[in-house]
Amino acid sequence: MSDISSDSEAEYHAYSERTLAVIKPEAFEDADDIENHIRNNGFSILAKRQVQLTPEQAAELYRGHYGRPHFPHLVAHMSSGPIIALVLATKNCIQKWRNLMGPARVIEAQAYWPDSLRACYGRRTKYGDYFNGLHGSENYAEALREIHFFFPTMVVGPILRNWQISDYIQKNLTATLLPALTALAHERPAEPILWLADYLQRHNPNEPELVLKPPEQREDRCCHTPAPSEESAATK
Repeated sequence: MSDISSDSEAEYHAYSERTLAVIKPEAFEDADDIENHIRNNGFSILAKRQVQLTPEQAAELYRGHYGRPHFPHLVAHMSSGPIIALVLATKNCIQKWRNLMGPARVIEAQAYWPDSLRACYGRRTKYGDYFNGLHGSENYAEALREIHFFFPTMVVGPILRNWQISDYIQKNLTATLLPALTALAHERPAEPILWLADYLQRHNPNEPELVLKPPEQREDRCCHTPAPSEESAATK
């Protein structure tokens, strides 16, 4: 994601929040338009997956709704056709995505948030709270759970900006790599990768150093024959 010059300093923070977005079955045919809206509003799409959930999977995804009257209808609907799961990233991503989606009920979205995605791509039915075209994680804990639901091996961590990657390399890697690569260029060994690995291991700046104790603090490891006690001497 490119930086915008008009952004405040907070926009240049090293970390970017993530959330899960789901394009539901009723909006599946509009997926390309929805993804364009997402990118045009400053989000990065880090991962994308098209699936069709089983009822059991849909129930697990929406387990927070278990026990509510609409839960069976929600499960049936979310397993009725293909969906698209997206991992989005930007600053304040969770709330920003919820704002872009608009209210859960389509009739409310169209009345008060006509430019929201749910107003444009949701369906007005008496079950509008889950025929609203899109899903978004409610909070960070749910975002983590839902992202791992669709992308189990994905690391949900901070995203470094390009300038911070360069800064990290300059501060933490250059001082070690530059001499190593210079020495490699002079040596020109037959196995350059193995030579470089051995050089870096021998010149590891993080290797702990052993500090010898002063002579008076060192342990005397020499063996000494203990002096016999008076009792043992008397028995001889």
